[in-house]
Amino acid sequence: MLIGLGLGTAAGLILIRASLWRPLELVGECAPDHATRVSGVVHVHTNLSDGGGTPEEVIAAAKAAGLGFVVLTDHNHLDAKLVEGYHDGVLVLVGSEIATVEGHILGIGITDPVFRFSGDGKDALEDIGDLGGVAFAAHPTSPLPAFRFSGWDLPGPWGLELMNGDSQWREAGLGRLAKVALLYSANSRYALLESLTPPDAALERWDALLAGRNVPALAGADAHSRLPLTKGLMLRFPSYAALFGLFRNHVLVDAPLGGDVVSDGRALIESLSRGRSYIGLDALAPSGGFLFEAEAGGRYGMGDTVPLAAAPRLRAGGCVPKGAQVKLFKDGRLVAAAEGSVEATADSPGAYRVEVAVAGWTVPWVVSNPIYVFDEETAAARTQSAAWSEPEAPPDAVRLLDDFEGKTVFEPGADTATLLANPLLDPKGGMGGGGAARIEFQLGEPTPDHPHVFAAMVAWGQRDLTGHQGLTFAIRSDRAYRIWVQVRDENPASADEGTEWWFASVKSAVEWRRVAVPFSRLRSINPRTDGWLDLDRVRAIVFVLDKGSVKPGTRGSIWVDDVGFY
Repeated sequence: MLIGLGLGTAAGLILIRASLWRPLELVGECAPDHATRVSGVVHVHTNLSDGGGTPEEVIAAAKAAGLGFVVLTDHNHLDAKLVEGYHDGVLVLVGSEIATVEGHILGIGITDPVFRFSGDGKDALEDIGDLGGVAFAAHPTSPLPAFRFSGWDLPGPWGLELMNGDSQWREAGLGRLAKVALLYSANSRYALLESLTPPDAALERWDALLAGRNVPALAGADAHSRLPLTKGLMLRFPSYAALFGLFRNHVLVDAPLGGDVVSDGRALIESLSRGRSYIGLDALAPSGGFLFEAEAGGRYGMGDTVPLAAAPRLRAGGCVPKGAQVKLFKDGRLVAAAEGSVEATADSPGAYRVEVAVAGWTVPWVVSNPIYVFDEETAAARTQSAAWSEPEAPPDAVRLLDDFEGKTVFEPGADTATLLANPLLDPKGGMGGGGAARIEFQLGEPTPDHPHVFAAMVAWGQRDLTGHQGLTFAIRSDRAYRIWVQVRDENPASADEGTEWWFASVKSAVEWRRVAVPFSRLRSINPRTDGWLDLDRVRAIVFVLDKGSVKPGTRGSIWVDDVGFY
């Protein structure tokens, strides 16, 4: 009984402390307005995927939390685009969290394509770039292996989430989560702060990437406002409003936002893509007055590259909690630290970034994006390292399967809900005005009784492709699509008529382009896979559109020419 009484007393004291706790007061001179600061939250899910609330609920919570912007990122689609725009002063942008075999990737600032994302990391990054957006690896160091990012060698100028709400929740452990549950009703802000763990693994990964190229980073709320309890039953916990008050991205833009959705959205995306932002743990103390800049015959900010020869003077501080330690790192190593503010001369090359630590809390109050100090040659090499890799010229076919001149080995195929023109041959649709195959389609709408919709062209027949490295062909279309290219081999254990389907996604464009698909890039999702593509037992070559490649109801035309093997 005494033990129970003691535990009850301790819990009561903890609750009292939580209810009385308030964000820390700030000291020091707040950052001068050399740039416009807009604070917001990135990576939010609604009930259009696996979130608990509607887009309208998210917007209301963002307004209540005082956000300048919020980015909705439902899984693998942009169906929330209808709400994109300004709502009572809050700029709502819509992106997507794209699932790939290498992990999840946030696509921010992208337009809504007619095609579906393929599930391949390189494809996803290419699509995000083509759609005018910026990419960030989501929850890259998640404690859940299935969520962890593995695409560290993927090309392109992508960044990563340093902090992620879902990862923080999973890393907290039962003890911390029990404490959150106890304190949440008394003070949700304090309760969520108590759940946080240091993002050490993500910081280590970030510093490793920064050694070779500029890498923007941000915090992803990964807000769902949904805690599944049992099948069909969920708890709306933690709330969107509580999560939006935890940590934020403070983005620096050149001029005040003017109220135009397109130009303001582009300004925010441009700043995020350059790393002109920092992460603030605003639940602990408001971080809008933090400063990190360089002076070298002019003023430079986060995300900028400063010439090494200028020996810039770095300065960090601004309004910070009393006693806060401002720490300057170069290439991941601590080079200077002081209470309240820090100044140092950058007399050696590196990526300089700042963390601000507050006594009693293990998670940094602020993590800045870097200021880069390099000579001209190194800066150019880093820019090249962050560029998209140029596609290699596809090899010529050494064995032609079909040139579509007057006849074809391919047959059309479609379900009963899909329209597909027949015959496939377009006598003058090819690259040089000769023949080509034309897939002229209108994909059907799937229903519970008719879930599989597709339009395809198939070359049946037994083929031995031993010694060949891949498939090559030319393709164009009336607009951008993604189409599955399949090589089906013999697998007696497979339920698909004894064949296993090995596939990759290829993007078409309005201009002809030659494509090579290495057999090594093909993958299978067959639960009865035998583990490899048997090139000596190929049974079909297939080009197919389905609900996994384009949206149902899509109508269009794709031309294919000179299919062969190299």
